[in-house]
Amino acid sequence: MEDAVAVVKSPSMPVREDIWSEEATATLIEAWGERYLNANRGNIRQHHWQELADAVNNRHALNRTDIQCKNRIDTVKKKYKVEKARVSKSESEEAYVSTWPFFQTMDGLFGSKITTRSKKRQVRAAAEETEAPSVRKRKRKEEKYREVATAIERLGEIYERVERKKQIGIIELEKQRMKFMQELECLRMKMLVESEIQIQKMRRAAAAADSSP
Repeated sequence: MEDAVAVVKSPSMPVREDIWSEEATATLIEAWGERYLNANRGNIRQHHWQELADAVNNRHALNRTDIQCKNRIDTVKKKYKVEKARVSKSESEEAYVSTWPFFQTMDGLFGSKITTRSKKRQVRAAAEETEAPSVRKRKRKEEKYREVATAIERLGEIYERVERKKQIGIIELEKQRMKFMQELECLRMKMLVESEIQIQKMRRAAAAADSSP
């Protein structure tokens, strides 16, 4: 069985709870695959992972968590990608047949999706090859025009950002100038008031001196 590890139960060596048997993994893949297809081969929701954990625990008397189930599926996906790459490579070299017990199941879930994408690319490439030279030339020109238009649009955006920063700088300078003028005006008024006070004091002192015998 995959991931099987001999563990001796003892007080000094607790049993690991993250070891997956082949049977438990098969149950998990079966339950996950059903929800994966129902989600149109997209990500399943968070509460689905708890449902998967419940399915595995009920069938195999385990205590798996939703996080452990998600980690196990991630590991299975990575293993499938490795096996799929080896199988695809062997099509042009020495034939390789995967002995991984879950390859066929995972290939049924992912293989058709990959094949559909490949067929679409092949159809698109074939259509481009059958086009007349004048059509291909026109499309290349249109593509260049789009690239130029995109470059001009980006240049315009950069120019707008620069102008916006310049306007912000001008506004900031104007604020500083107004603040300086206000402070200068306050200082001028203060000096005028102090001068007026000094003049009044001098006048009173002169008047007092004139009135004295």
